[in-house]
Amino acid sequence: METCLQRKIPFKQVNALNTNIIDDIQDIDGFLWHWVYRFPHETLFAGSILAALEATGVCVFPNTATCWHYDDKVAQKFLLEAIGAPLVKTRVFFNKNDTLEWIQNAHFPKVFKLRKGAGSNQVWKIHDAREAEQFCMKAFGEGFVPVERALGDVKVKLRKMISPGGTLNFLKKIPTGLKNLKTQRDLSPRERGYFYIQDFIPGNKHDTRITIIGNRAFGFCRRVRSNDWRASGSGELDYTPNNVSKRCIEIAFDIASKLKTQSLAFDFIHDPQDDPVLLEISYAFSADAVYNCPGHWDKNLDWIEEQLYPQDAILDDLLTEIGSS
Repeated sequence: METCLQRKIPFKQVNALNTNIIDDIQDIDGFLWHWVYRFPHETLFAGSILAALEATGVCVFPNTATCWHYDDKVAQKFLLEAIGAPLVKTRVFFNKNDTLEWIQNAHFPKVFKLRKGAGSNQVWKIHDAREAEQFCMKAFGEGFVPVERALGDVKVKLRKMISPGGTLNFLKKIPTGLKNLKTQRDLSPRERGYFYIQDFIPGNKHDTRITIIGNRAFGFCRRVRSNDWRASGSGELDYTPNNVSKRCIEIAFDIASKLKTQSLAFDFIHDPQDDPVLLEISYAFSADAVYNCPGHWDKNLDWIEEQLYPQDAILDDLLTEIGSS
């Protein structure tokens, strides 16, 4: 909104969850809605509403291609396999007996994940077959309470309280956070009926986050947490451009092109042969983390030394799309 005011771009604010949203957008050319998993109503209905808005001919961000797989690792598995992306070996079972049969012949450790979650929440390292069977019985039994995921978000925020101004900002958000937590628990069903598991690749001291926005690639490394093996949500970021794998950038550009996404973040680690392998993707990401990049790469992998707000890049691309439509 501030950017539109500064650049004198006409706009109006609307409520995407308003029953009259179709009428509300009759006189606009573009629609921006940064919806995220923390708000259950958005998770439940954003995809359907955005598809409806696209059908009116309005230029939408995020469009369906960009966000239909957001916060759904099961959907991402099949999508990434379909286009031949270098996804770390991932399996998903929808039947308890098939899962138990696979466990008997599997080699451990493995990484069990729920299809939803961010910041390494709802991610567990499974050390042996007995532990895997316990997760299997829960996955096809009582399931996993979604509120555990929200509590994980609180833990991430607590770690950030050590930053300047972090404590005050955190305390201000407590009332809203508790309200959202209750709503999320009330509206979100238990996660069950599937068993999602990935190979565990040891030896990675960090992962690589590449964010593609149009023809721009932003990249940084995230160090693993102290005494842990997970990097997502650690807050330990390395913005040194030379430490970012160019191969990861190339792969991310290629996938974004194949999927025709407007904006997408990719999480990479390296396999024992030092080849990049993809863990997951997400249209939503930390804007501050991207802005803190000292620059970005273009499609030719040329470095452009310039800090850029991702919101501005997304808006510029949407305006270009509107102008060409």
